[in-house]
Amino acid sequence: MATLIRAGSAEAEVRAAAANGVESVLALLGIETAEVSVLLTDDDTVHHLNRTYRAIDAPTDVLAFAQADAPAGGPETPIYEDSLRLLGDVVISLDTAVRQAALRGVCIADEVSELAAHGTLHLLGYRDETEEEAEVMRALVADALISPTRKGPAA
Repeated sequence: MATLIRAGSAEAEVRAAAANGVESVLALLGIETAEVSVLLTDDDTVHHLNRTYRAIDAPTDVLAFAQADAPAGGPETPIYEDSLRLLGDVVISLDTAVRQAALRGVCIADEVSELAAHGTLHLLGYRDETEEEAEVMRALVADALISPTRKGPAA
């Protein structure tokens, strides 16, 4: 599995937390041959992307742009078995992540790890448009980030 992090001036701990979020979800779901790109950026960039691609004129915490459509609800089994496959791009607003971390009383690395995990689930076809779907995603993120397969320093 490969995770490409583009982060500008983000600290090494935050970059590692983003990679951890992606890799922990993929490991939890048994996906070993996927590649995900993560961009750690600011509210202005995320606002522009959200307006351009989703017609929502506001920033958000995380966006996910899948390379190909995955079945809704996520894969029942690993979907990429033999070759490294680009799942897509996860874009995280560090501005929003800092605000959310402060509100939740967690460190920025933990917030970024959770956002990266959440975005990766979207790349795999998981949705959070209903409370039931959102709960499934929250549970998967929690399972991934407390599992023994967790890779990075964020705790």
